Amino acid sequence: MLGTANFYKSTPKIMPKIPQTKRAPSAAVSPVSKKRRVRQNVGVLVERNHDGLQSNSKLWTPQVVVTKLSPMSLSMGMMGDLCTDMIGSISGEASGKKVAHGIKHENVLQPQRTSARIKSTNVRKEEVEIKEEVKEEEEEEEAEEAVLPGNRIRDDEDSDESDGEMSAYEKKRLQNIQENAKFFASLGIAKTKENMSQKSAKNATKGLKREFKEKEVLPRRPLSLRIRRMDPEGVALPELPEPVYAEDLYARKPSGPFDMEPINLGEDGGENSALRLFKSITSLSKSPNKSPKKEVQEPDLATFTKTLQSLSLGPGGFAKVTKKRISSVAIHPSPSKIIACAGDKTGGIGAWDVDSQDGDDGVYLFQPHSRPVSCLQFAHGNPTKLYSSSYDGTVRCGDFERGIFDEIHATDIDGDVYCSYFDFLSPDGVKLLVSQNARRGYVQVVDSRLRSNGSNMCGFWLHDRNVKTVHVHPTKPEYFVTGSTDSTVALWDLRSLKERSKNQYISSVTHGRSVSGAYFSPITGSKVVTTSYDDRIRILQVDESGNMEVQKAIRHDNHTGRWLTTFRANWHPRREDVIVVGSMEKPRRIHLFDDQGHLLHSLLDEELASVSSVNAFHRTRDVLVGGNASGRLHVFM
Repeated sequence: MLGTANFYKSTPKIMPKIPQTKRAPSAAVSPVSKKRRVRQNVGVLVERNHDGLQSNSKLWTPQVVVTKLSPMSLSMGMMGDLCTDMIGSISGEASGKKVAHGIKHENVLQPQRTSARIKSTNVRKEEVEIKEEVKEEEEEEEAEEAVLPGNRIRDDEDSDESDGEMSAYEKKRLQNIQENAKFFASLGIAKTKENMSQKSAKNATKGLKREFKEKEVLPRRPLSLRIRRMDPEGVALPELPEPVYAEDLYARKPSGPFDMEPINLGEDGGENSALRLFKSITSLSKSPNKSPKKEVQEPDLATFTKTLQSLSLGPGGFAKVTKKRISSVAIHPSPSKIIACAGDKTGGIGAWDVDSQDGDDGVYLFQPHSRPVSCLQFAHGNPTKLYSSSYDGTVRCGDFERGIFDEIHATDIDGDVYCSYFDFLSPDGVKLLVSQNARRGYVQVVDSRLRSNGSNMCGFWLHDRNVKTVHVHPTKPEYFVTGSTDSTVALWDLRSLKERSKNQYISSVTHGRSVSGAYFSPITGSKVVTTSYDDRIRILQVDESGNMEVQKAIRHDNHTGRWLTTFRANWHPRREDVIVVGSMEKPRRIHLFDDQGHLLHSLLDEELASVSSVNAFHRTRDVLVGGNASGRLHVFM
């Protein structure tokens, strides 16, 4: 490839300067070269003043070229004299004589038109003669260069060497050409080209020429059985069901009461199994009222910690209760039977009788809502009723005694207002305090006996953003606490709130980020536990005046993401020194803290292989139930 590069560089546009060799005196000079030197030495210097009114000429010698002027840059009057001088100089040079010429011009201010016409005619004639003479000289020069080999590779205008000798540059150029030729010969390109041409000649078709048939147009293939919706035997398949759109999936259930029919059981035995469950819950709910037990004093924290450490999952302590992710959990307060309920993100509510084998291993799934169940609680004074709030904007009551789901509250269906949480203002569940997202933090008092859509019920604007949880004081129902996405936890007095105006809280505590939960301690209400997205679990102290202050902040990973239910730390229902919350740590576990922020115990098990986001304690027994994102409940007892 180096040879190729030299080949292309062998003929530059500008020839380099080569040391000249002195010509011998006896060397003959070509007449063409002589004429060329005469043309090169012809020159005229014309100087004009700045206003162009005067002009003169200077003498010049054939050996020195002063300047060259284009005929277009001179006036027609000057062209005649210039051409005359040039012809005279050429003839004088040819005869060996030195001739000096001057150029005279008329005054520009007083031109003579007659002389100008004569001069312009002479100039045209002389220009034609000069062009013919120059053309003859160029033809003679080309003929001489074709004869002399040195002239074919050398520019005489740039070199003064003799015509018969070759310069060093020309020798180097010829050497490069030879090396390039050898390089291309070594590649065998010419031989390969020749072989290819020979092969193509051998393979040429002889004899009859090939006949080209027109392309046959094939018939269209019949549609497949799948497209025609037919089985392999050719029998038509049943029509596809109509597609279900997202609006239909989230459509609100009928407002009136409807039967509690499990959707996971078939027609054979499903109804009878559900009736047995209803009767069991009804009997368990009424038995404590007939023979109430005396309150048993709770043990100290050290003793109770040992009880917590003894809890285990057991071989049958887990079951899939809902189809989708669990968003809320509630446990029936019966001391003799464990019935755990869970609400999922599609609006389903699953009830699991842990010790029963009826139905689907003791599991019954209902569909009272169409969107996530945000809160699920049994009424304190009447455990036969299971209340639920949902993002579909309704609050329903599952009455196990009558076997129906009744709607007790509904928001405006066109306003897309959902119910985020609720709590009881009365133990029997007649009055509730429901939080809604109606563009701001809105809380409404609901009376289940009115059966209204909420338009004639009193409501209050509390926060600038949504209220995530609302919790009523255990001993003073006129006080309640709210946790909002505006990063604040506020304490309110229900008696001082006003409708259609912004209300003032008693006290508030600002958190680093959104607050997902805030709950009073279950016995005295002197403490509030909060959970925030700033990865903190805070314990607030509430004094008699209602002022809240942070007593302890526990570092805890609360970033569950979009696929897990948000963590909400909550109290043990019988103690004010035990807090339960889910954990993101591996292996998966459930954390138990005391009111000072110390970790009491972590519940672990081989079957607990996922994050238990929602957790709740049994009211009367030492039992803990946790729900995960796949719809499974884990019962530690």
